[in-house]
Amino acid sequence: MSQFNRRGFMRTLLVTAVGAVPARAAVSNKSAWPFFDSDLSSSSTTLEHGHQQLRISPSGSPLAFQNFLRIDDQWKPATLPNNPFIAGDSFSLVTSKIQREDSGIRCAGQGKAEGTDGKSLSYNWDSEVSAVSPATDAPWFRFRTTLHLPAAVRLRQDTRIEPQIITWLSSSSTLMEGQSGSWRRVLLEQPTRNSLGTYGNDLPAVYLLDQTVGIETMMYFDFSEMSWMSTQNLPRFLVYRCSNISQIERDGSQRLGIGLLANQATGNILPEGDISFTYWLLQRPMTRLLTAQESVARWMQALLPLFEEKLTWPDCATSWKEFAAGTVEDLQDKASAQIEVLGHTGLRAYVKASSQLWKDAPDNFELMTIADVLWPSLLYLRLHPSAAFQRECDDLLADLPAFYRPDTHSISNDLVRHKDERADSWYPFENSLIKYPMIGTLAGSKETTDHFLDAFRTAQKMAAQYNYLFPIYYQVASLQAEGAGTNYAVGGLYAWAAILANKLTGDRQYLEEARRAIHVLYTVPAERLFHEPQELAYGALAATELGMEQEAKYLLYQQLRMFYWYSDASQKSHDIRGMVQAAASILYPAFKENVEAILPWTGVMKRGIVFEGLLRFMDQQRRNNFYFFEDCSANRKRGSSAFIPFENLGTLELGGMTGNVGKEIYGAGESIWMYLMFEALGQVSDRELMLVNLDLLDALNAKAFPPRQLNFILYNPTAVTRSATIAISAASQGPVRLSVNGKTTSETVQVPRQSFIRLLADF
Repeated sequence: MSQFNRRGFMRTLLVTAVGAVPARAAVSNKSAWPFFDSDLSSSSTTLEHGHQQLRISPSGSPLAFQNFLRIDDQWKPATLPNNPFIAGDSFSLVTSKIQREDSGIRCAGQGKAEGTDGKSLSYNWDSEVSAVSPATDAPWFRFRTTLHLPAAVRLRQDTRIEPQIITWLSSSSTLMEGQSGSWRRVLLEQPTRNSLGTYGNDLPAVYLLDQTVGIETMMYFDFSEMSWMSTQNLPRFLVYRCSNISQIERDGSQRLGIGLLANQATGNILPEGDISFTYWLLQRPMTRLLTAQESVARWMQALLPLFEEKLTWPDCATSWKEFAAGTVEDLQDKASAQIEVLGHTGLRAYVKASSQLWKDAPDNFELMTIADVLWPSLLYLRLHPSAAFQRECDDLLADLPAFYRPDTHSISNDLVRHKDERADSWYPFENSLIKYPMIGTLAGSKETTDHFLDAFRTAQKMAAQYNYLFPIYYQVASLQAEGAGTNYAVGGLYAWAAILANKLTGDRQYLEEARRAIHVLYTVPAERLFHEPQELAYGALAATELGMEQEAKYLLYQQLRMFYWYSDASQKSHDIRGMVQAAASILYPAFKENVEAILPWTGVMKRGIVFEGLLRFMDQQRRNNFYFFEDCSANRKRGSSAFIPFENLGTLELGGMTGNVGKEIYGAGESIWMYLMFEALGQVSDRELMLVNLDLLDALNAKAFPPRQLNFILYNPTAVTRSATIAISAASQGPVRLSVNGKTTSETVQVPRQSFIRLLADF
C-alpha cells in the first residue's frame, strides 16, 4: 500500500463523538467543562443559517450547543455535542428560559461561582445567539453572553485556567492522529508571531480546516465587548491564544477543538457588574485539502465583513491639512527637531528629551528619519511653497550622498557608521531601496539614483545568497546573517525596489527579480510572514504591478492579520481600532507604521484591486490617527512639538504608557502623507465620506506634481446613501472634468451606503 493510500484509509476510522443520551438536567461545579455523553438532537432549540443548524440545550440543562452542516440533504454533526458557551468551573450556566426568535435564540438563567469571600455566589445571566449574514457566503452565528455579577468572582485557576471559549470539533484515535489526521489540517492561529515565536496582540480569530472530516471552522472573538480582561484575571493576548487544543482521553482517543485558549493567568478575580463574552462561529463543508494560502484568502474574505468601523472623530480632529502644516512648522525647530553632525544638518529620531526609553546620539543621525520626512515633503512643497521649509529640505537632500558606502556598495542607516556595521534588514530595504530612490527621482538627483542602483545590486546578491528568505540581522560587508531570526516579508520591499530599478533603467531583468521575490513570499509558510506590516503592503503593490493578482490579494490578507480589529476598552484616551501592530510582537500601534501600512494600498487600488474591507480600515485610520498627537482634546492648545506624533499608543498588554517611546520625528512624514492622501489634491463637502487619492506613489518628478489627471476613490462608510460636492484644489480653481467609470459627472456625486466609486479628475 502506498504511503498516501495507507494514510487515506483513516477516514473510515475517524470518530465524531455524538451519543444518544438526553442532556443532563443538573449541574455541578465542574459542569462548564464539556461533557460528551449526550447529544442535542431531540429536545433542543434549533437555529438554521445557510448550511448550518445550531442546536441549543433545552431549558433546565447547562447552556451548551452543537452545530450541524447540511451535507447530501442531511444534517451531519460539525462539532461534538454540548459545547459550553463559556468554559470554566465558575461558569455553570443553567438555562431557565429559552425563546426562539426570527433570526436568533434568547436564553437566560442562573449561574454559580465562588465569591471572593469563599462563599457560593449565584448570579443571573442572559445570552443571545444570532444568525448574521454580513456577506452572502459567510453565514455567521454570533454568541453574546452577559453575566450579571452582584459581586466579584474568585476564578478557579488551579488545574484549568478559566474562562476560556472552546468549540470541540471531533475525536479520533491517537494512532490515526499521527498517521494522517494532523497532516490534513490547516491551522491559522492568532495573534501573529514574529519569526522567533513571540506573540503580538492583533486580530483575535482562528481558522481550522480539517479535511479528514471535510469541514472548515472559523471563530472571531470581539474583544471590544470583553472589557473585563485585565491583570486581575487574564490580560488578553499576554495569555490568550486563538488556536487549537487537543485533549487526550483515557481510552487513547484525542478530542480536537479551537477557541480562545489560555494556559496561565495573572489573577483570579472577575469583577462585579455586567461581564460580556462575545464571539462568532462559522462552519462550512470543505472536502478539498486547501493550501495555507487558499485558506488565508477564504478566512479573510469571511472575516472582513465583521470589522465594524466606528464612525466617530477624536476630539482634536480638525483637518489633516492643519496637522500637516503644524508638522512642517515643528520640523523647523532647531532646538527640538534638528541636529548638526560633521557639518551636516539632520533630524533627530525623537523630539529632544521626549523619549523615556531612548537617547539620541549627539554625534549621529539616521537615514530613516531624513527619508521619512523628505519624500512627502517634496510633494508638499509643490502644493505649499515655503522658502524656509525648502531650505531645510535642501539641507536634508545634501545629506543623502553621505549615507552611501562605496566600499560595501550599500546605503547605511547611520550617517556615521559603526565598525563592523550590522543592518536590521527592513531599515535598508525600505529606506535605502524605496524612499532613497523616490527622493532622488523627485529631486532630479542622478547621484542619488545611481547610489540606489549600486545598493540594489548588493541586495540582489543577498537575495540569491538566501534564496529570497532574508534574515533579520546581517553584517553589511559580508552579508552574513546574524542571529536566528528571519524577515521573509522584507521580500515585499525588495520586490517593489526591483520595480523602481526597472522604472529607472528600463531593464526587464529587474521585473523578473521582483517576480521571483513575490513567488517566494507566496510559497513560504503563512505564519512566517510577519515583521513590519508595510513590507507586506509593498509586496502586494509589487505583485499588482506585475499582474500577480492572486498573490497580491494574499499579501493584503496576510497584512490584515496584523491590524487591530477591536477597541481596547482599557484605554480611555484613544481608540486603536483600525490601526496596525507596528511590528510582530511589539504590542502597540505606531503612527509611522500605521500610515506606511496603508499608503501602498493607494497604488494597489489604482492598479485595480479594491475591496470594501480595505477602505473601512483606511477610513478608520483617517479618523483615529489623530489620537497620536499630544492632548487630543476639543480645546487642544499648541504646545512644544505638538504636531510631531507620539510613536506609540497604550494597550492593555503594555499597561497603557501612551507616548513613553517618544515623539517620533522619523514618523512625522506620515502626518504629511495623511494630508496628501485624504485632503491635499481633492476635497469632499461631506466629512463622513472619504476621498483618497491614488497617484502619490507614482509621482516620480516633483516638477510634474500634481499630475493633470488624478485618480480617486470616494467611499461612503455610513449606513445611508450620501451626496456631496467634490472640489479639486490641485486644479487651482481651473476647469475640471470629473468622470465615474468613464462617464462625465457633475461636481455633486452620490454614493450608496457602504460603497465606493472610482473618480477621475482631468484639468
